[in-house]
Amino acid sequence: MHRTHALRWWAVAIFIVMLVVLACTTGIRTDKEALKYISCAEQLLQGDVHDLFGNYAKYGSYVLFIAPFVAVGFPLIAVVAQLVLAVFAAYALGRIAERITGSTAVADLAFVFALLCIPLQQWVLALYTESFFTSVSVIFLERISRDGRADLFTWALALIVLFARPVGSLFVGPAVIWKLVGTGFVHVPIWLRNVGYGMTLLLVISIPGIGRDQLAPIVEAHVICGYPERPDAMRDFEGSSVLAAQYHLYVHNGIGYTVGLFARRVASLFTLPREYFSRTLNVFLMGHYALFLLAAFGWWRWCRHGVSGLLVAIFLLNVLLVGLTHDEWSERFLVPLWPIVLLFSAFGIALIRDKRLAISPDPTLARCDNEDLM
Repeated sequence: MHRTHALRWWAVAIFIVMLVVLACTTGIRTDKEALKYISCAEQLLQGDVHDLFGNYAKYGSYVLFIAPFVAVGFPLIAVVAQLVLAVFAAYALGRIAERITGSTAVADLAFVFALLCIPLQQWVLALYTESFFTSVSVIFLERISRDGRADLFTWALALIVLFARPVGSLFVGPAVIWKLVGTGFVHVPIWLRNVGYGMTLLLVISIPGIGRDQLAPIVEAHVICGYPERPDAMRDFEGSSVLAAQYHLYVHNGIGYTVGLFARRVASLFTLPREYFSRTLNVFLMGHYALFLLAAFGWWRWCRHGVSGLLVAIFLLNVLLVGLTHDEWSERFLVPLWPIVLLFSAFGIALIRDKRLAISPDPTLARCDNEDLM
């Protein structure tokens, strides 16, 4: 068997064993949000689409994903489907790595890193949206970053990502802008692409109609949702958008506090150990800080590649959104960003091990990803 194939099969085998061990020790999460998605799927199967097009419209793709499993009476089978999707996503991440570096060795590293990252893959064992959304978004990004025009399947994936989680627009929007500018569909100055990325975030935080319970963590100054620093601040708030909530926070607390809160939220996103995690888990998570350092090194080497620029833009937009809203206690908001960290980590460790990889990418692998697209 080819070395690359053998390595990947071993990684898949270890990945499955890892999930079995986790399932036996921590179980499969079917509580809280999972119950809501299952209930919405049950209503959908009974012909009631009120919740699907109402409360769960932003999660509609996931509801449709688990609906067949709910229909046969075994929603837990969705975990197996999420496992398969995770393997396909790891393969897609490897394809992106090879497209950028021209190296199958780096592709193998990205594949292995993706499958064996427990903070990412533990969510395969939850009927939450994290694993599904992350896997589908990686597959979408691999396809849209290919040379030439995107096909119908790619655009279908874009719709799935868009309605899998509210942050789907921060993956689809920049990718579509990058594709249109990069392939010459729209002839505009390249710098307008970055303006377009910023406008995507502005649009997301300006959309009205967001519920008060969702805006409360912003107005009440939560760093991590559930821990308000200004618990009575919602009394005189009447807005319905993230931007309105941020403005209220600024008016009542001043620029210094608002900027400091933003910085603390961002720092929290990358603070892997949590005081409410066990000591063993916190010690284990601390080892993952090395991945951030490797990712910074890998990004530095390949930052001038067009696809790298797209991935960094998506990463930064999601980080900015957390800074403007709040973080979540179980690191769920970092989950969709792990593949980007792992990809650049693979670049970093490969360059450390083999300086021969520090060459220009093979132009046959990414003809449309020239340096001018940064």
